[in-house]
Amino acid sequence: MEFREIDRSNYWDCISLTVDDSQKWFVADNKRSLVEATYEDGLYTLGVYHEDTMVGFILYDFDDTIPGWSMSRFMIGKQYQGKGYGKQAVVAFLDYFKKKHNADRLYISVSLDNAIARRMYSDLSFEEIKEVAYSSSGRQFREMQMVKKL
Repeated sequence: MEFREIDRSNYWDCISLTVDDSQKWFVADNKRSLVEATYEDGLYTLGVYHEDTMVGFILYDFDDTIPGWSMSRFMIGKQYQGKGYGKQAVVAFLDYFKKKHNADRLYISVSLDNAIARRMYSDLSFEEIKEVAYSSSGRQFREMQMVKKL
């Protein structure tokens, strides 16, 4: 797995990646994430590559409300799911992130309904901290905040 910043050379590949309809409430659309990263300070975007193909996307930031670093968005395109790329990408990102930011922990939030992702993160030694509920765009969300000590 390799990570490349999203820029004018690869943003079309990024916005072309989508998740299955059954997963669309688990992660924001990549277009929205790229717009947010353009207009909000401190959001970092990365394409997840397997060989020379973008298979996924990560948005991460320092979240003052935690306070700490958070992998706010992570997705693997629907056509690349089921190949182990998700777990490989998270493991590689943890190494990349630790080297780049010298942080001692990374936070994530996972939908309570996303059993597959919660299990994957638990298998990677993320610890569940607390349940978080919020509303956005008129929709209610319930997530589990998790942390990985690096």
